Amino acid sequence: MRYVLRTRQAVLVAVGTAYVFVLAWFNRQPIPTTTLVHETDSGLTLRETNTDFLGAQNRDAHWLEPAKFLPNVDTDTNTDAVAEDNAEAGGKHPPGTVDVDAGVLYIRLHTEYVTMRPEEPLGGLLKVYRKSLRFVANDQATGDWGGAQQGEGARRSEEEGESAWELLFADRLPGPIKNYHLDRTRLRNADGSYAPRRLAVLYYMPRNESVSYRARIYDVESLHRPEFFDSAAAQMGEQWWEQRTRAAKEPEVALQAIRAATELGLCPDDSIRFADTVYANSQFARCVGRAGLAMRSVDVALPGSLEVMEFSLRGSTLLYSRLNDVVRFRVLELERDREVATAGPAVGELLRSVGRQSFLAQLASTRPGGGIDVFLAQGATVSDTFYFSFFLLQNKTAGRAWVDENVKRYRLTVHQQFSGLSRDELRLVNDPPLVDQAGLTSVFYFKATDVIVAVDTEWFRDHGSPNVTQLQRVRESRPPYISTLNSPVAVNMTLDESGALLAMSTINDELFVFSRAHTSSSKRLLDYRHYFRASRLLPWRATEPASSVDVLAEGETDSFNWQLKLTWQPPTLLSVVHWEDGFVSPDNPFPSTQRFIARAQHQATTTCLRFLNFDPAQLARAASDDRAYAAAPRPAVVRVAALSAAGRLRMWELDSHRRNPHILWPFVTEHWGLMFMLAAVVSCCVYNERRWD
Repeated sequence: MRYVLRTRQAVLVAVGTAYVFVLAWFNRQPIPTTTLVHETDSGLTLRETNTDFLGAQNRDAHWLEPAKFLPNVDTDTNTDAVAEDNAEAGGKHPPGTVDVDAGVLYIRLHTEYVTMRPEEPLGGLLKVYRKSLRFVANDQATGDWGGAQQGEGARRSEEEGESAWELLFADRLPGPIKNYHLDRTRLRNADGSYAPRRLAVLYYMPRNESVSYRARIYDVESLHRPEFFDSAAAQMGEQWWEQRTRAAKEPEVALQAIRAATELGLCPDDSIRFADTVYANSQFARCVGRAGLAMRSVDVALPGSLEVMEFSLRGSTLLYSRLNDVVRFRVLELERDREVATAGPAVGELLRSVGRQSFLAQLASTRPGGGIDVFLAQGATVSDTFYFSFFLLQNKTAGRAWVDENVKRYRLTVHQQFSGLSRDELRLVNDPPLVDQAGLTSVFYFKATDVIVAVDTEWFRDHGSPNVTQLQRVRESRPPYISTLNSPVAVNMTLDESGALLAMSTINDELFVFSRAHTSSSKRLLDYRHYFRASRLLPWRATEPASSVDVLAEGETDSFNWQLKLTWQPPTLLSVVHWEDGFVSPDNPFPSTQRFIARAQHQATTTCLRFLNFDPAQLARAASDDRAYAAAPRPAVVRVAALSAAGRLRMWELDSHRRNPHILWPFVTEHWGLMFMLAAVVSCCVYNERRWD
């Protein structure tokens, strides 16, 4: 009898252990894991803005952008100066190669910033920081890959080459910010030059009983020295830059800081909380940091006074829609000497609302007559069903009638009057889509449908025919569910310059990298020049009066569908991320006070992603490694950079990846609650058996 009881006890323990092994095996990570090669030290992060100066409806936006790109001898103007620059940098470069010497920019935007101006109680605040990328060259030259050789999360200090973020300039807009859009498509112009990257910020100004809307457009690549800077810096003296840190403790220095910012346009020390008081001053408009650099900007007034809802920028064209308008959207082309307005298609009734699940995007168009191609993504919840549709709207000639084509439609049951949805599910239905455009590719990701939709502009010509048809190729991909978490909600997305690589991160700082290549070789996978045409002039000009839509049938796939290639998970998953809610009810399922919160004592959540392409020859030259410079390989070094709100920068090397050899221990640590309950149940059963032993 005793033998039987002990055997039953052993069987209970063995079954529990086997159960854990089976779960761990089916939850193993089959996709290679990319290597974290850099993480900013906590001492080099930025100060958070004082919440007392942020409005109740404030939304922060973040962008990480290279300050400058290396020229390309194949495409850029072939002058002696350009040729000399290319010779020094190691020859020709693919489009979008980062200039290490120029560094990287961090653009931070507050949509509502409290001011001390009575007629302007709320405004917007834009701050631009810059960081040197010399540490990338040093890491490349020494082969010190942090996570690859010293463990994940190895950090770099300023002594090893990484510098702190430097404030370039701060700009306060004269009204709250309604919307914003960064255009980084960088398409080729007719003269061979690239269109500059531009950030459009839409703000509104209430005056008496009317509201006017304006767009301030920043030229990201036009960092210049303002005319007033030299005289202002000379007036304050060189010692002023060192004594700014005492502004929070010494009243005299504080008054000097306010005067320098409001009258002379010199920024205070952004690392101290007193800087927020300076930015809120009634006389403050704009200031420049010690480097004396700022972006050129221009303000454009939008005609009319109806509320603006959707808003986007591509090239020199603004696309926006208005509440209670008689047309679906409006187009405003910003010419050098004039503004050309074009009305979109008429609506049967007034445009009451478009919801947060709607987005307008202008696509590349080379059709004759100056036609415009607009991609409309629109979602709505009717009764117990969530509908989501894609439309292509185009006018055959500018100013003529619009035609629309229904590209795709999704349907998702969400229960009658939301009664069966949890709060997280309600957010998935209501959250705006993630949108990014680069080159000739536009990508949309909708959390409710969990579908990645990519739109590529291409051209097709029959053999022997002079007629060229412009294609808008639409492909949908469903990302595989590979996370060990219960709800891996994507919050950030970015395309590389070629439109061939896609990176997404979740609320738990997990990273997923997708590709549209055929080969399993990582080197060839990242060499996007083989299948992307944006690096050259558009091959043809369409002769057909309208674009054609290319959509695959249900279940079909081709080389334009996204395939998961690399993943990464933080050593300890961020379990303290939560949502700060207002009151949620069936009548008010989408409260306006939802905000994403992460506790400061844990690792910061990623706020934006960016692919950075480096030239290995320039990295070797920057690191003063002549031998590496001479033997530098031609393929670009591609990294994914992630930035937190505090300015913590992470970088992953895509050419360096591995498979996790451990299966059981990561599963146990990530599911410790399940392990505890299983151990408790097995222990109770064993204890009960031992009572009869």
